[in-house]
Amino acid sequence: MNQSAPDPDAAAHRRPWLQGALLCLAAAAILWPGLNAGFIWDDIKQITDSPSIADPKAPIRYFSLNVVESWGSEGRGGDGVDTYRPLLFIALWSIHHINGPDPFWFHLAVLLSHLGVCLLLWITARRWLGSNLAAALVFAVFAIHPVTTEAFLWASAISESMAVAGLLGAVLILDRWCRDDPGSWAPTIIAGLVMLFGLLSKEAVATALPVVSLYLWRVRGVRPRALLGPWMAVVVFLVLRINALEGLQATGSGSAQRIDAIRNLPVLVLDALRSLLILQPVGVRHLYWDYRDVAWSTSLIAAVVLVAFGFMAWKARLWAPLVPTALAITICMLVPVALITTAPGWSGFGRYLYLPWGFVALACAEGALYLQPLIRAAAPRLRPVIGIVVAVFLALEVLGLRHALEIYHSQGNLALASVDLQPHAPDAWEWLGNHYLEIGDLSNAARCYGEAVAIEPGIYRPRHNLAAALYYLGRPAEALEHETAVAAIHGVTADGAYIATSACLELGRWDEAERWVARGLEMNPTNDRLLELRSRWLNERPESDD
Repeated sequence: MNQSAPDPDAAAHRRPWLQGALLCLAAAAILWPGLNAGFIWDDIKQITDSPSIADPKAPIRYFSLNVVESWGSEGRGGDGVDTYRPLLFIALWSIHHINGPDPFWFHLAVLLSHLGVCLLLWITARRWLGSNLAAALVFAVFAIHPVTTEAFLWASAISESMAVAGLLGAVLILDRWCRDDPGSWAPTIIAGLVMLFGLLSKEAVATALPVVSLYLWRVRGVRPRALLGPWMAVVVFLVLRINALEGLQATGSGSAQRIDAIRNLPVLVLDALRSLLILQPVGVRHLYWDYRDVAWSTSLIAAVVLVAFGFMAWKARLWAPLVPTALAITICMLVPVALITTAPGWSGFGRYLYLPWGFVALACAEGALYLQPLIRAAAPRLRPVIGIVVAVFLALEVLGLRHALEIYHSQGNLALASVDLQPHAPDAWEWLGNHYLEIGDLSNAARCYGEAVAIEPGIYRPRHNLAAALYYLGRPAEALEHETAVAAIHGVTADGAYIATSACLELGRWDEAERWVARGLEMNPTNDRLLELRSRWLNERPESDD
């Protein structure tokens, strides 16, 4: 009696939670060393230095503040690109109430959130691919990719996994209960609330929603009516965001910046796909310094290559519909990042690839499942090829992850790695200089700030910091020279006036000191340090012959 072939879709609907638990335990064991890391860069201003994180009334106020205001500072994001993430700060506020600014609990929360996303992706893979083995491999390659570790080895990066969890959660609800006949409105409403959770954690997942909606409708059979939930979540989010930011504040500061972003986008997409496949670079990139000199000819060539990829992906849609889906999601998710490439001061790269990598991994698994029987039939000796490729890729991921764990262990390690990665970026040298300044190594701090100034003489922060370091090293004449240059380019600031006035007093230039302190007090009349310097100037200046 002939037995019918097993139904892969039925296999995918079984729930081997033991496999999921074992995968989570294995990933947790590999990532566990990250729990011993300290706070780095954004963690410091958003957690340890934030005056709002211990305020019992802060969670309500977060819904009316942008990101800069939420951590207790003033102002907006740079170059017309502002951000609104109240649930991120509610999460940080909640973790802080466990044991204060203890890095362990923050890193544990990020790890658990990341593992939750891995589980959601695993469930998605089982439903869409119909293979437990393929789903397990998708889980594995996603969980430990060294480039995207930026999204789950920083304490304050929990917004990445929270946002992706919101999107994938909404997708699974729709895929499970809203195919064919959507029936009740309840799944649609719940999917919308889950999507809103993701949007309020990080708004960038909204850019993936059009592509995901199209896939759910055309490939998975989700009725268009059911997609109203997530789209209404976008509307609610935009209303909240516009109200808090007094405008959209997300499309750049002008047409020139938007044109530069369009120029950079094709190169950025190819850069991202290359990084995901070769597992490099690991560490924080300051994208502006890599993309400010991109030529239109380079952009055109990249666009042609991208169109070719798009054509091949479209041809593959009949047997691997996730391939064009993954490419489209990657492009859409990188549109806001293209704006960031036009703004000096923004940092990051791997975190922006967190969600794209999940869909690229799904697409690669779907393609491998299609090719495996073809290879088996056409060339039986090549049957192990796909398995060998996956095994090598996982081994390289583990090696890259060890490097990433070392880089993100401390602020000093990250700063050194940033300089190694981008020696041409003044922001990288400034980061390293800030690290040396924090540990009291003024000589190395001045050296690093000097490197930043040599690369970009007109940039403000490194030159001001260089002046401060030189002053405290007992070199007031050089400090005054740099503060004078800063003032000529950017105008006088209270901090700059303090260093310049102090240097003038050390050099006995009383008239110059008077002018500097007066200009500083014009900018900030209540600055205590400048008021003290004015008193010192009044007490120490020599008596006039008149």
